[in-house]
Parts: sequence; C-alpha cells; structure tokens
Amino acid sequence: MLESPPVACEAFVFMLTLMVPGLLAQGTAAFATTPALAEFARYAAPPLPASDLWQGVAAALMLPAETPVAPLAAFGAGVDVRDEYVLHATPVTLIAGHVDVRLERRVADLDDDEAAALIALLNRHFEADGLDFIAPRPASWFVRCSRTPALATSSLDTVVGRAILPFLPTGADGRIWRRWQNEIQMLLFEHAVNQARDARGRAPVSGVWFWGGGQLADVPRVEARSFADESEAGDVARGLSRHTGQPADALPASFSAKLADMQVNTHTLAALAPIADETALARFAAAWLEPAIGALATGRIDALQLVADGHGAALWRALRPSRWTRIMSRWQNRASVAPERIE
Repeated sequence: MLESPPVACEAFVFMLTLMVPGLLAQGTAAFATTPALAEFARYAAPPLPASDLWQGVAAALMLPAETPVAPLAAFGAGVDVRDEYVLHATPVTLIAGHVDVRLERRVADLDDDEAAALIALLNRHFEADGLDFIAPRPASWFVRCSRTPALATSSLDTVVGRAILPFLPTGADGRIWRRWQNEIQMLLFEHAVNQARDARGRAPVSGVWFWGGGQLADVPRVEARSFADESEAGDVARGLSRHTGQPADALPASFSAKLADMQVNTHTLAALAPIADETALARFAAAWLEPAIGALATGRIDALQLVADGHGAALWRALRPSRWTRIMSRWQNRASVAPERIE
C-alpha cells in the first residue's frame, strides 16, 4: 500500500495535483518521449508505485491509505449514499480456465438498457439480503448495503488480468460475499443481455467485482479545491468536494485558464479526462503539464503532483526548484519512467 509522502500540505502556499487516468497505458515509449513528461522528471522525485489510481490520489492528498473510494465515487456520480456502506460493484468479464478463473477486463461499453436490465436482475435476486445495486452510469455500478460488513477487498486494477482466487473478499463476512459473487456469475450466465452482446462481438458481463467499500463518514474531510472532468474520471474529485460542502468546479480547457484564480494556502485537485491515445496525450501535455511546469519553475506554485494509471499506478511529486536546480536540470537526462505494477 502506498504511503503518503512525509510532507504536510500546510507547508505549501499552493499545491496542484493532476489526476490523469490512462496515462501509463500509452506505453513506455510514448511516456518517455513526451517532452513535457521528460521535463517534469527533471524536477520530480522518483515515482512512488500505487495499487491503483485512487491510492495515488489519497497519498497525494495526505489521506490515510485505508480511506474508501466507493462512497466518494458514488457521491460524486450523484448517488444518495446516505449513511450506508457502499462498494464498487464493477461489471467485469471473467474467463474460466482449467484450474482458475481470471478477471479478463472491466466491461466499459454497456448502454443504458443493458445496464438497467442487469441491475434490475441483481436487485430482484438480492433484495432479501439487503443489497441495493445502483448504476449512475451504464458501466459504473455500486451496491449499498443495509448493514456494514466485516470485509476486505482488492481493487479492480490489482486484479485485472489475473486469477481472482487470491483476491476474493476476506474478513468475517468474506465467505458470504464470495458466495454472492458466485451467485451473480450463475445469474449472468447466458442472460439475454450477454447473448445479444455476444452476437455483436462484445465482451459479456459474466460477473461483478466488489471493491473499495466503506461509508462516507469514513472519509476525512480535505480542504482542497477540485476541478473535475464531467466523465466518470471526475467522480472522486466531485465526491471529495461535496463531502466538504463545496461545489466541484467544471474542468477548464487548460491549466492557465484558472491560474489567475488560484489563491494562497490552497491544494487544488484537477481530475482530467482519461488519456485514450497519443492525441489526448499531446493535448494533456500542452494544455496542462507544460504550463504547470512553467508555473512551478517560476515559483507561482510550490508543488506539482502527478497521479496516473493505465498499467499499475504511480505518484510523482516535484517541489518548487531552486535557481541552482533549474540550472542543473538542463544537463540532467532523467528518464520519465513509471514504476512496476504492484503485485
């Protein structure tokens, strides 16, 4: 588990954290050859590996490692989380092998009708168990629980591409949640939605993955200003702001567009749109990273953090460089390389 860097936020006049989903999925070559990332690497400390994007963000915001993400993401997506225990219930494709079952992928291309049909099926089956499945977006599923379970789970990013057995729910209530996961697999097997998806060449929803559970009351309040993309990528940032009673601002087109509004003693979290291809990577570098590095180098901000995922996850931190550091950085050739995925 990633630990928070041992520096208090209060030490900074202004700290900016850029949350960039999908960045590491662009591959080592694209990551290492993007000039803005190479420049950032000259100022940043070596990257710290994280189990998933949320763990990197939690460390960047100085939150405890055990802070639950599901209630925040649900709250940011518009779900009434009340005081209930909330888990991600992410729709996934499971592949059965000779000796194990592997979580192949998250199913991210569901439409509204498909999601509604599957959620209705789950709610009918689990109503007596006190489970309430919700899909604020077709591929973003959560489950509210009428009681708080004694449960430990593994994040989706940790399990994708691996056999699920070592990562199934544990704890005093782990057995019943493992049973429920098996029941869900049987419910979804050959369901009409999956038959139709198979006919169109799309991956089936053959299970759900429970992870990130907790109550909103378990999340410490963070004094941070958030700018969030309107997509799922911004839900956690919106949830954090709403949890502190603040509005979450819409993400501007670029960093410089909001530079004049930044105030002292502020930590700002910008949750950007996922990086899906080289064009999006170039847009991120030009609109956000390059001007942020410039602001860091000239002292307009005091610390710049970058949290990214796509193949594992990582947190980078760069403090405002001294004049000597800026001079020396011109001769440095520190490669911008992500750490290995946490096992």
